[in-house]
Amino acid sequence: MINPIKKLPKVIKTKRLEMRQLNATSENAKLVFDAVKNENPTDFYFNPIAKNTVPKTVKEMLKKMQQEDEYSKSNGANYYIFHTDKLIGYRRFHFFDDATKTLQMSIVWLTRSAWGNGFAKETSDKIEAIAFYTLGANRITRQCSTENVRSAKSIKSSGFHLDGISRQSGVYPDNKVYDVMFWSKLKSEYKK
Repeated sequence: MINPIKKLPKVIKTKRLEMRQLNATSENAKLVFDAVKNENPTDFYFNPIAKNTVPKTVKEMLKKMQQEDEYSKSNGANYYIFHTDKLIGYRRFHFFDDATKTLQMSIVWLTRSAWGNGFAKETSDKIEAIAFYTLGANRITRQCSTENVRSAKSIKSSGFHLDGISRQSGVYPDNKVYDVMFWSKLKSEYKK
């Protein structure tokens, strides 16, 4: 059976944004690198873009894009977020085709200039609609570090239920252990 997530279009549009799948090429790596090269490395502490730091070269970014593609090859999708044709972020999600029909929204990051505009929620809302009505998911899950207050607030405001906290179940690249919050939303709880 072909995983339904692999049937998704290469471009998904929202009211203000486009989420595009980009191949890991030198040209696309430069596009992503140019978008994040002037960001503060601590802005990416909670996100595994190049081991939670901003890549220092286009070559490092290309390697990171290749790693993301490999990670998502069999059961996921990577989308780069554009606003007015400018790259502002990234989203990754996975579809677990099992009895629970669960989609995992995993990584999201936005450039600092894109913060506070509701872009993360806008992309989440679109992915929720696709998950429930195109992919046939029954459940969407998300997770974040208990220290990642911004993500926790965003997830909660999107109507997700906090299922629990798994103590010391994550490890940052600097080897610091952290607690992980697990969230879910059921199709029956989704409001169009």
